[in-house]
Formats: sequence, structure tokens, C-alpha cells
Amino acid sequence: MGNYDWNLEEIFKDEEEVEEAINRLYEEIENVKKFKGHLGESSNNVLECHRNLAKLLELEEKIYVYAMMKYHLNMADNEAIKLYKKAEKMSADLGVSVSFISPELSHLEDGKLEKFLEENEELRNEFEKVITDIIKEKKHILSAEVESALANYTEVFSASENAYDIFTNTEFEFPQIKGKNGENLEVTSALFSKYLADKDESIRKQAFESVYSLYQKHINTIAELYLTRVKQRVISSRLRNYKSSLDSATSNDDASIEVYNTLLKEVNKNLNLNYDYMEVKRKLLGIDKLHVYDVYVNSLEQEEKEFEYGEGKELVLEALKVMGKDYLDTVKHAMDNNWIDVFEKKNKMSGGYSVGIHTVHPFILLNYIKSLRDVSTLAHELGHTMHSFYASKNQNIINANYTIMVAEVASTVNEILLANYLISKETDKMKKASLINEQLDMIRATLFRQSMFAEFEKEVHSKIEAGESLSSENLNDIYYSLVKKYFGSDVVIDEDIKYEWARIPHFYRCFYVYKYATGITSAIVIASKILQGEAGYVEKYINMLSLGGAKGSLDLLKMVEVDLEKEDTYEIAFEYFRKNLEELKNLINN
Repeated sequence: MGNYDWNLEEIFKDEEEVEEAINRLYEEIENVKKFKGHLGESSNNVLECHRNLAKLLELEEKIYVYAMMKYHLNMADNEAIKLYKKAEKMSADLGVSVSFISPELSHLEDGKLEKFLEENEELRNEFEKVITDIIKEKKHILSAEVESALANYTEVFSASENAYDIFTNTEFEFPQIKGKNGENLEVTSALFSKYLADKDESIRKQAFESVYSLYQKHINTIAELYLTRVKQRVISSRLRNYKSSLDSATSNDDASIEVYNTLLKEVNKNLNLNYDYMEVKRKLLGIDKLHVYDVYVNSLEQEEKEFEYGEGKELVLEALKVMGKDYLDTVKHAMDNNWIDVFEKKNKMSGGYSVGIHTVHPFILLNYIKSLRDVSTLAHELGHTMHSFYASKNQNIINANYTIMVAEVASTVNEILLANYLISKETDKMKKASLINEQLDMIRATLFRQSMFAEFEKEVHSKIEAGESLSSENLNDIYYSLVKKYFGSDVVIDEDIKYEWARIPHFYRCFYVYKYATGITSAIVIASKILQGEAGYVEKYINMLSLGGAKGSLDLLKMVEVDLEKEDTYEIAFEYFRKNLEELKNLINN
């Protein structure tokens, strides 16, 4: 095992212990259900119900994450698949069983929950956030019967997303392309990114045309799947008395429509930076006209250096020294004590993630193949891990769960700290330029590109809410116009790009992508202040991480001087982009 594999025995010793835990969970559900119909009788009932719920959630998380991780280590293992399916059903059953809590509390007479909080100090100390959220969302919570019915319809509501995933992942076979020596090359979704980054323009163009020819062929089916998902969100938002599906999404994110609109307004104001960057890319490629399929090439990229895992670990540790001893010691402990499953294995889940278990510790899945991107992924996932670690250490499980609104902040802060460390240490001019270019590309893809996606979603949802009937052609036109606006008139906007919206799975998680853009904005502000050595700022930041979700997301970010409803915050991010772009220009021109 060494230090490179998960030690799942830290969670459960064997499958028998897992089965016992599942049986115990079903028995202990009764400890919560007994409060049904009695929550309004006393503040103590509300307190005890939530304490029992917290114990259940701890057990459920432990079982579910264990089953998921076991499955992800070998996705061809039938026993692991069965256990994971069983854990999924258990989680759904738990959700249905406790779905009465919010509706019952929300239907108490006005002022009663406020009175409960006022009179019961323990309730206030342990569960104030969850109770105040119910007070705030009172008008959006439906009757217990309707909430229970909606909980039972969860799988049905996600059917269009599941159908899209199955369709595009298992039934799509892209036309082959010709390699540099005339050989036939397979095209897959995973290889598409690699081909778009190829220095050979013919490979990029062929891959682009191969992929979008298939999306064009199936565009009507995909449009129907996507519009079904949008309509479902529009209907459920109306059912819950929200002004719009965007109002519903931002409210559930602990954000606001103002955050969404300020982001789009500020990005639109600074599109000239993206135009400038595209011009730098064109010059670096030495071509007359930059096409949309050219933008992913880093022409400064040297022959990729390999980083053994030990070397990657050391780079991350050096970069994170600015975070202080306590943070660094925990990161070292995670690296040396089987919190990370490091290397590729047959049938192992691809990609990387961090997942927390409140009663154990967080775990990280990697597929480390020695690239610089893998080193960056290690830093990124350790950011998630440290966020979960501090939150679990300081909060109960209900308060420890932070929203997606802040979830990508700590991870991206770590990525930026690593990138800045590598840039500062690099002495070779062109290697330094390549690293800066990589960072600019990451910001462009996250801040500009995800905002373009967010603008597309906003327009589509608004039209459906206004009663318009949209076709695949309408969706293509909306998207194509946005690509033209975001890339500017000096980039050739090839017509096939109008189908790109159809290959973005995140659109089925309506209004999800804007959080990547606000996340990187927040991370740039935070990382900049850490690197500037602002007195007491790291402690302030760790305190914010330690609160998990015990405060509202926007309030948490304000603790570290990030106000996502204010234009100034975004200007710091764009100024950071501008500075890096100017440094890149200086390096390549001198």
C-alpha cells in the first residue's frame, strides 16, 4: 500500500461492518421520524431532531463515500457496483424519510422559529444557520406532502441529464481524422482536448470538424433533452414561488441575482482583455487569422518535463509555505498517511476529486501521470481537502457543509499559489512565458468562457419563462452570437462552433457554471492578498474555511474582503489578468 493508496479500513474494516452500518442507519431513521408532527411543540424538539439528523447524516456520509470510493477504485467490480447502488438507494430513502423537517418548520406560525432561537441557546449555537435559512426560504417550501412527492420524483427530474450523458458518452462515435503521417486517428471526447492543443493546425481543424459534425447530426435530439431540463427548472421554480429559475438557483446557492448580473456586466466591460490575449495567441502561432479551434494551443510550451510524485509533492509544499505551519503540517500529513490514492489503476475512475468524511477525514482521488497539470491538480484537490478538514474540525456536519458558491475557492487559491511560485522560481525566459501563458489560459477558460456559458443559460431560461418556443436553431443562434461577442472581430468564428453548447454537460445543472467564474474571481483576490503578505490575512482566511457553511456564502467571502456584488472585486481579478498579460508580452517581445 505504501503512502500512495487509500486505506479504506479507516472507514470500515470490511463489508460486514458496512452492512451493519446500513442496517443501523435504517433503524436510527426512526429517531428523527418520531418528531414528525411534534416540531412545533418546543424548541427542544427542534434541537433534538436536528441532533439526531446530524448523527444520521454522519453515518450516511460514511457509508455512501466508502461505497463510492470502493466503486471508483475498480469500476468493473460487480460487488462494488452493487454496494454503491445500495448506498445510493439508502441515501434516497433517508432523503424521503427526513423531508418533513423543513416543510413542518416552515409552516409554523410567523415568529415561532425566531422565538425558539431566542429562548434556546443550544439550538442557537448548534443550528442557527439552518433555522434562519428555513425562515428566509419559508415562502419557497411547500407542504410536507408535496415536498415528499418532489423528493420521490428526484430521479425523474434528472432523466434528461442521464439520457444526455448516456447518449453522448456511449453512442457517439466521432469520424476518424488523419495524423501527420496520413495514419487514421481515433477521436473521442477525451482526445478532443488533446487534439485542440496540438501544434499542427490540420489536426486541430480536423478534430473540430469531426466532433461538431456529430453534434450537428444529433442537434435536434440534444436540443429537446436540454429544453426539457430547462422547462423542468422553470416549472419547479414557479411552483416554489421564485421570481425566476435564476432567482431559485442563486437563492439555493446562497448567492443573489445581483452577483450573477454583476459578474456578467464586469466581464462584458473587460472583454477587450480577452481580445488582446487572442491577438497575443495569434502572433505566437505565427498565423494571419486565429480560428476558434486555435485558442487552446500553448505555442510556448516546451517539451513537457516529467515530475515524479515526490517532486510534485515538494513543489506543492514549497508553494503552500505562505499558508503557515498549521496548514502545511496538515497537508504533509495528508500526503504521508494514505489520504490520497495517487496513481492510475486498471478500471479506476478517471480525473480527480476530493471528498470529505466528517467523522474520519477527507480523501483525494488522483490519476497522477507526472505532468505539471497533475502537480496543479494535487494542489487544487488539497485546497478542497483543507477546506473540508477545517470545516469538519470546527463544525457539526450540518454546518460543515459549505455551498458550491465557495467550494471552488480554496482549491483555486492553491492552484494560483502554485502557479505564482513556479513563475517566480523560473529563470528561463521562455519557460517563464509558457507558465504565465498557462495561467492566463486557466483564467480565460474559467472567467471569460464560463461567463459566456452563464450568459447563454440566462438568455435561454429567460426566453422559456417568457413563453417563447425555442428550437435547436434558436439555441445555435444564441450561442453563436455570444461566441462572436466574447472573442471579438479579429478571431474567425467558424460556423461549427454554434453547436458547442450541445457538448456542455454542465448546462443540465442549470446555472451552475457562473460559480466557476465567481470562484476564480474570489480566489484571485484571496491569493493576491496572501502573496502580498497582508498581516493577519492567512488567519482570517483559515477562519473563513473553518466556518464551513455556518454563515451565508456571501458573508463568508466578505470576511476575506471579497464582495461579489461589488464591481471592485472583479476589477482586482481583471487587473491580475492584465498584469500577467503585460508580463507575457514583455517576455516574448524582448
